[in-house]
Amino acid sequence: MLVIQLKPTTRAQRYLDRDNVELVRLETVLNFIARYIDKRKKIEIVSVTFDIDCRKEDSEYHFNSKQIIIGGISKNDKKVKTRAGRLKYLIGCLLHEFRHCMQELIFNKDADDVTYSDAAVQKDLDAYHKNPLEIDANWFEAKFTKKAYELYRFLKSSKVRNVNSFYVD
Repeated sequence: MLVIQLKPTTRAQRYLDRDNVELVRLETVLNFIARYIDKRKKIEIVSVTFDIDCRKEDSEYHFNSKQIIIGGISKNDKKVKTRAGRLKYLIGCLLHEFRHCMQELIFNKDADDVTYSDAAVQKDLDAYHKNPLEIDANWFEAKFTKKAYELYRFLKSSKVRNVNSFYVD
């Protein structure tokens, strides 16, 4: 069983705080999904560095270093003008990059399986879209973004309170 711990950079934490996105809820959503992917009995705790870089155009996952960078949130698009729209976008990108993490940890794929270069993508987007890792990650993102968003909203509305203190009657 895989347990994901997101380790946000200061920039990511600043963004999450500004948009009132709770990291523990994002982790819970990812771990809920990971539970259905990873059927192993052995527990493996994986720390994933989580960054949000609004200057970047695209999101990315770095194999081996287990780093997710979410980009494109500040692009001029109607979908990301509202807080809810930015949350949906964040969850969709996070799921896509999380799937790459699963490809590395569960399906034993690595950076050598990425068969395209940045130069090839700039010339021809098919280089990106025809890569098996990207086909899988795009499928995963399309299939689970709505469910993950709804789960996040449910978890946020059913917040557990006052459990961090010892209660004596």
